[in-house]
Amino acid sequence: MNFQFTHPIWLLLLIPGLAWVLWFAIKSDVHISPWRRWVSGTIRVIVLLLLVFAIAGAQWLRPLEGMNVFYLLDRSDSVPSSQQEMARDYVNQSAKKKKEADKAGVLVFGSDAGLEFSPNPIVDLPKIQAVVGTERTDIAGAIRLATAAFPETGQKRIVLISDGNENIGDAIGAVNAAKPLDVTVDVVPVGASRGNDVSVQKLALPNNLKKGQTFDVKIFAQADTAQTATVRLYRNDQFLDSAKVELSAGKNLFSFPQTLEEPGFYSYDIQIEGQRDLLPQNNRAVNFTYVRGDPTVLIVSSDPNSDQHLARALRESRLEVKIVDVDTFSGFSLAEMQTYDAIYLSNVAAGDLRSESMALIESAVRDFGVGLVALGGDQSFAAGGYRNTPLETVLPVDMELSSKKVLPSGALVLVVHATEFPNGNQWARDIAFAALSSLGPQDEMGIVLWDGSDKWLFELAKVGDKKEMGRRITGMNPGDMVSFQNVMTLAHEALKKSRSSIKHMVVFSDGDPTAPTRTQVTDIRGDKITLTTVMIGGHVAPDTMTWMADLGGGRFYDVRSPQQLPQIFIKEAAVILKSAIFEEPFKPQVVANSELIRGIGGAEMPPLLGYVATSTKPRAETPILSEKGDPILAHWQFGLGRAVAFTSDAKPKWGQNWLGWPKYRQFWSQVTQWSLRKLENADFGTDVTVDRGEGTISVEALDAQGNFRNFLNLSARVVSPKGEASQVQLEQKGPGRYEAKFPTKEVGAYLINLIEMREGQLAATQVLGASVNYSPEFAASEPNFNLLRRISEIGGGRILDISNPAFNPYEFGRKKTFQPRDLWEWFLRFSILLFPLDVAIRRIQIDRAEWEKFLALARSKLLFWRGRPRPVEADESLDALLARREQVRSRTTSAAPIEPNPSLFEPVHAPKVETPVGSSQNSPSAEPTTAKPEKAKANQPAETTSRLLEAKRRAQRK
Repeated sequence: MNFQFTHPIWLLLLIPGLAWVLWFAIKSDVHISPWRRWVSGTIRVIVLLLLVFAIAGAQWLRPLEGMNVFYLLDRSDSVPSSQQEMARDYVNQSAKKKKEADKAGVLVFGSDAGLEFSPNPIVDLPKIQAVVGTERTDIAGAIRLATAAFPETGQKRIVLISDGNENIGDAIGAVNAAKPLDVTVDVVPVGASRGNDVSVQKLALPNNLKKGQTFDVKIFAQADTAQTATVRLYRNDQFLDSAKVELSAGKNLFSFPQTLEEPGFYSYDIQIEGQRDLLPQNNRAVNFTYVRGDPTVLIVSSDPNSDQHLARALRESRLEVKIVDVDTFSGFSLAEMQTYDAIYLSNVAAGDLRSESMALIESAVRDFGVGLVALGGDQSFAAGGYRNTPLETVLPVDMELSSKKVLPSGALVLVVHATEFPNGNQWARDIAFAALSSLGPQDEMGIVLWDGSDKWLFELAKVGDKKEMGRRITGMNPGDMVSFQNVMTLAHEALKKSRSSIKHMVVFSDGDPTAPTRTQVTDIRGDKITLTTVMIGGHVAPDTMTWMADLGGGRFYDVRSPQQLPQIFIKEAAVILKSAIFEEPFKPQVVANSELIRGIGGAEMPPLLGYVATSTKPRAETPILSEKGDPILAHWQFGLGRAVAFTSDAKPKWGQNWLGWPKYRQFWSQVTQWSLRKLENADFGTDVTVDRGEGTISVEALDAQGNFRNFLNLSARVVSPKGEASQVQLEQKGPGRYEAKFPTKEVGAYLINLIEMREGQLAATQVLGASVNYSPEFAASEPNFNLLRRISEIGGGRILDISNPAFNPYEFGRKKTFQPRDLWEWFLRFSILLFPLDVAIRRIQIDRAEWEKFLALARSKLLFWRGRPRPVEADESLDALLARREQVRSRTTSAAPIEPNPSLFEPVHAPKVETPVGSSQNSPSAEPTTAKPEKAKANQPAETTSRLLEAKRRAQRK
């Protein structure tokens, strides 16, 4: 039997423990026989061993049979799909040779790892179900997950099937961590060698430039073999130049001189085509630079022509102004946004902006200090669906009105049809959630559909806290309805009964159902209900959906991509939010001083003709209110930037009285100057590199005299290609040198804002950029056999051949494993039981007779057999004493009587005895009559003792 101890250091207690037992045995003053002393000492030693073994964590290693094998399948882009299928077949074929006690599990990995199934005796892998990212290869993560997923018992073995092109994590470290857990690692190399590969390693540009500064666009290329290639250079998506170059085997460097005369954002794109290159995914690189000039303002307008008055006023204030429409702005990247010092949104609806664009605006203001000014109109703020969007987060006003503000509510009914496109019902849920999130608590919403019958998912009712409606939408599964007539009738009747001021119906379909009658649509419009139709993936002519929208006074959308749907329904939900608009003349009320209105009195302001009702957020400043107390001008600091909300407009509609106001230009100039990015541009020498899924920011800080600047408080805000922001702190690595790292798992451009803090205040910033041009899966042209070989050596395994089933992972290096079982509890119990026995042996003495009586009793009780009764033996000591007493009495009776001393005793007068007639008084034969009673009295104690002895014997017999 194999044993082990979890805390063997406690075994040292045996030395003082045994010494104490020996000392006690020698010095003990208890007088017992030698054999009892030896037995007691032995028990004490056993008790001591049990207690010490329990404290030391004694375990019994129970032998086990069986091996647990985890197959790790590489599903990254660098492994061809054909070899991925070969790996799956290898799992099925090799698992057939395992023994009955063996188990097998499968884990797939790429940029992350997923468990296909845990180790079990039955292995059948017809298809890989687990989904993992394929843009990276994280072998270390797969090994760690497999190590954690092994069963507690049995031999543990990992079979790694990969090309070894690790580009994230540390596989060697993961193998070293698994080795103490008795995990061995076998390796099955896969992958293909791509000869003659040409790849772009890096496109280097300065991050910031001055106007007219000449610089070089540097191109770093890698070639497996010498060959001719064509290099093409693009700037802002416009072709600049191309050249034929000769690539040598290894690294190559080329440069294009450039000069930029105008300020602004510039992106450069480089492409290389090799004559014998077969992998185009790694032939492109992108980077950008920025030429800083005078402050620049971007106006994003739903109607650019109507905003020319505002643009002219800002240009007269010596600001660079650019106007774009909403569609153009939706294509802007974060790098393009941060090149502007302030962005105006003039009457822009949230439904017209992509959700990604709104998130980028939030990041531009918060992380890069870009100013934001939102102007009102019938498509902005609450009326434009800003509720629960990133725009509401950035702006200093809230789209939910306070409880004191009572506005007419709106009612919206969605007619939902299961369309014939992939994941159609999930898109139906997404659009319902988008519409629900845009509505206020006092607005009404209902959804009608067909799922075998025409019915309400939930009837038209106030939105409230949205939880119950959200729960119903989660379980929504619309069917393929036959006709529009019944469902639209249900929606029409409910909206007609509603007391809401604005009523709207949206029909979502692919155009297949039978159309309603024109009379029905006319009746809907006659009840002041507007009707919008959304046709997605339609495979019929859109005529029906078009005339329904035209006759219903709404809009028609012919959608070809489901990604557009949530924004469309946010825009349509905003139709019923027009009740937040107040279109009546009012005089703006100046209630507080502010930099934005310095030198402008409230009495000077002309009346405005309308605004959108909002609520002020707690930290915001509101220098101008309406006559009803609603904010007209509000502003606040948001992150590194500033945001302003003007709930009226600057156009000829609501602000027509302001266009001729002498201080119109001054007002908007002061608003813009306050919102402009005010941060000083830090003058650091910076460099950003990306390698193995990690970016490194390196900063060299020098003052004007060239001396090192030490102990600076530097941090960086990093925004990923998905718009996710994170902050890292730079650490000083040497004189004037600082460094920080950040993850780069996504392909695309990373924008970095380097921030310097002085005495707790923001001092300066510098915008940097880095680009992951393609997945690092395409950076290597052949499998990394050296890494795979090293993994097998450290892991104590072998290199197997995927094409040879004879390489069976279940046969090599099999060994018996053991399962530890804790014994401390049993040892403690036995020590507790033995301790009283030790005390009994030293303190209790039992003679032979009592032992024989005990054994006889035990036989009678346990064996139900008494045996032959033994004669009861008299107590020899008591009998000897009684016999001696009788001898003494007999001698005393035969001797002459002793006269009593009269002085001590009173005389005894014997009763008078009459002598019978005829007898002589002196005759010797005549005895006194009192002799018999005296004799009887003398024998009375002996009889009493006999009776007691007899009673004792009877009790003993019982």
